[in-house]
Amino acid sequence: MNRTAIARIIIPLILIGGVVSLGVHYDLQEDNHDPYPDSTDLKISPGEYVDRQVFVFGIVEELSEEQNAARIRIETDEGPFTAEITRFSTQNSVQSGGTVQVYGVFEGEYLIQADNVRVVNPAGSSKVYKYVASVVAAVLVMILFFRYWRLNIQTLGFKLR
Repeated sequence: MNRTAIARIIIPLILIGGVVSLGVHYDLQEDNHDPYPDSTDLKISPGEYVDRQVFVFGIVEELSEEQNAARIRIETDEGPFTAEITRFSTQNSVQSGGTVQVYGVFEGEYLIQADNVRVVNPAGSSKVYKYVASVVAAVLVMILFFRYWRLNIQTLGFKLR
């Protein structure tokens, strides 16, 4: 076997091994990626996360402007649960049924003292933008591809121009 054939076998094996090792490393470091407990963990064992920072998404069920609070429904793998949010700024122009993300301190019994609340209702134009940007990108890729390659009908393959 010549050196070129060996290199064509060894180099892809090294690259594949590198990608696999990065995947293993990522899996081992998973707990360090997101320092906040998962919503499912909050539902199953809320006592473990008292006085810890949490980051959750939920759907607003009820607003209380007088008490500066809200009640949100949080969806989890174990089913939804309801959490009370204190220090909920009603200046966020959110209504019942709107989706919010809440960053704050978990005080137990599904009570969160919010440090920051953001409304994440998607705009109607965001889907249109994603589709238009994808179509434009696909057309540009096809133009660049066929600028350097052409279809060879006889061999049903591509040939360099």
